[in-house]
Amino acid sequence: MSKNSAYFSVTSLNNIPDVHRIKRELDRKCNGVLSVAVGQNGNLVSVDFDDTGVTPQMLRNCLTDMGYTVGNARMVYFD
Repeated sequence: MSKNSAYFSVTSLNNIPDVHRIKRELDRKCNGVLSVAVGQNGNLVSVDFDDTGVTPQMLRNCLTDMGYTVGNARMVYFD
Protein backbone atom coordinates (compact mmCIF):
# COMPACT_ATOMS: atom_id res chain seq x y z
CA MET A 1 0.00 0.00 0.00
CA SER A 2 1.29 3.41 -0.94
CA LYS A 3 -0.32 6.36 0.82
CA ASN A 4 -0.57 9.62 -1.10
CA SER A 5 -2.45 12.87 -0.68
CA ALA A 6 -4.30 14.96 -3.23
CA TYR A 7 -5.54 18.50 -2.67
CA PHE A 8 -8.32 19.84 -4.89
CA SER A 9 -9.64 23.38 -5.15
CA VAL A 10 -13.42 22.98 -5.30
CA THR A 11 -14.96 26.33 -6.17
CA SER A 12 -18.62 25.32 -6.05
CA LEU A 13 -18.58 23.97 -2.50
CA ASN A 14 -21.36 25.76 -0.65
CA ASN A 15 -22.16 24.41 2.78
CA ILE A 16 -21.74 21.74 5.47
CA PRO A 17 -24.07 19.22 3.76
CA ASP A 18 -21.75 19.42 0.72
CA VAL A 19 -18.81 18.49 2.93
CA HIS A 20 -20.62 15.44 4.29
CA ARG A 21 -21.70 14.45 0.78
CA ILE A 22 -18.15 14.67 -0.57
CA LYS A 23 -16.81 12.52 2.26
CA ARG A 24 -19.55 9.93 1.84
CA GLU A 25 -19.40 9.74 -1.98
CA LEU A 26 -15.60 9.59 -2.29
CA ASP A 27 -15.49 6.84 0.30
CA ARG A 28 -18.28 4.93 -1.46
CA LYS A 29 -17.23 5.41 -5.10
CA CYS A 30 -13.44 5.41 -4.95
CA ASN A 31 -11.86 2.24 -3.60
CA GLY A 32 -8.71 3.19 -1.73
CA VAL A 33 -9.79 6.48 -0.14
CA LEU A 34 -8.35 6.57 3.38
CA SER A 35 -9.58 9.96 4.59
CA VAL A 36 -11.23 13.13 3.33
CA ALA A 37 -11.04 16.61 4.86
CA VAL A 38 -12.25 20.02 3.81
CA GLY A 39 -10.25 23.14 4.67
CA GLN A 40 -11.63 25.86 6.92
CA ASN A 41 -12.04 28.21 3.99
CA GLY A 42 -14.44 25.67 2.50
CA ASN A 43 -12.91 25.23 -0.92
CA LEU A 44 -9.92 22.94 -0.42
CA VAL A 45 -10.65 19.21 -0.35
CA SER A 46 -7.79 16.98 0.76
CA VAL A 47 -7.90 13.25 0.17
CA ASP A 48 -5.50 10.65 1.54
CA PHE A 49 -5.61 7.55 -0.63
CA ASP A 50 -3.95 4.25 -1.48
CA ASP A 51 -2.74 4.55 -5.06
CA THR A 52 -3.15 0.83 -5.68
CA GLY A 53 -6.92 1.35 -5.69
CA VAL A 54 -7.51 4.88 -6.97
CA THR A 55 -5.75 7.60 -8.96
CA PRO A 56 -5.88 11.38 -8.56
CA GLN A 57 -7.75 11.61 -11.87
CA MET A 58 -10.37 9.18 -10.58
CA LEU A 59 -10.82 11.37 -7.49
CA ARG A 60 -11.16 14.48 -9.66
CA ASN A 61 -13.69 12.70 -11.89
CA CYS A 62 -15.72 11.64 -8.88
CA LEU A 63 -15.87 15.23 -7.62
CA THR A 64 -16.93 16.55 -11.03
CA ASP A 65 -19.49 13.75 -11.41
CA MET A 66 -21.03 15.00 -8.15
CA GLY A 67 -21.47 18.38 -9.83
CA TYR A 68 -18.58 20.29 -8.24
CA THR A 69 -16.21 22.54 -10.15
CA VAL A 70 -12.66 21.35 -9.54
CA GLY A 71 -9.84 23.81 -10.15
CA ASN A 72 -6.21 23.31 -9.27
CA ALA A 73 -4.92 20.08 -7.83
CA ARG A 74 -1.74 19.34 -5.92
CA MET A 75 -0.25 15.95 -5.11
CA VAL A 76 1.96 14.77 -2.26
CA TYR A 77 3.60 11.37 -2.73
CA PHE A 78 4.98 9.30 0.11
CA ASP A 79 7.48 6.48 -0.35
